[in-house]
Amino acid sequence: MKISVSAAITLSAAALASNAGAAFTVTQSAAAAPTYAHTLNFDEPGTPTGEVPANAFTSYGVASLYTGENASASYITQANTTPGYGWLGTGNVCAGAYGVFMKFSGEVSQLSVQYWDDSGPGSFFGGGAAIVLLKNDVEVSFTFLNSPAFSPTAKPWFNITGDAGDSFDEIRFVGFGFFPTAYIDNVSWTSVPSPAGACLLGLAGLMGSRRRR
Repeated sequence: MKISVSAAITLSAAALASNAGAAFTVTQSAAAAPTYAHTLNFDEPGTPTGEVPANAFTSYGVASLYTGENASASYITQANTTPGYGWLGTGNVCAGAYGVFMKFSGEVSQLSVQYWDDSGPGSFFGGGAAIVLLKNDVEVSFTFLNSPAFSPTAKPWFNITGDAGDSFDEIRFVGFGFFPTAYIDNVSWTSVPSPAGACLLGLAGLMGSRRRR
């Protein structure tokens, strides 16, 4: 299942409407998505569990990770130990009532993740979920999921890529059910070098070429 989203998109009665702007391709599948350079699976040695501060993962390049219920903390738990939910992640996951919000320390051009949400299918009365991308606090992509993954046969893997070099610095996983809970696991991404960093790399390459001459 492949969904291409062009531009900043706003939610109105669970409908999509776009305007000019950034472009991203979002692919949903049952098979594992690609793994990129930076990873966070919440099982790394020393990973805190339970309610942890929003800035607990800054060393991984995540400026803040929090829930829709608590803007100052995230909740790391082994949700697959609940009877009947063994399919819900491998080891620990990040769970968030009313959504999970992840802001990166810099810009990101590619990201893969497992995402589940118990909101149920979208309907006139609610349900469904969304993956929202932002850059500098401005929404650049909105993908509505009519049937969020929440079963052993669902498609929880998502792969997101910026078209023509487009990037984002925040991703939000939001359900529209009654008292929804989002779960994410196995996040990986590609960071975009900062302008200063890219300049330094260019200078290093130039100096190297001069030495070879």
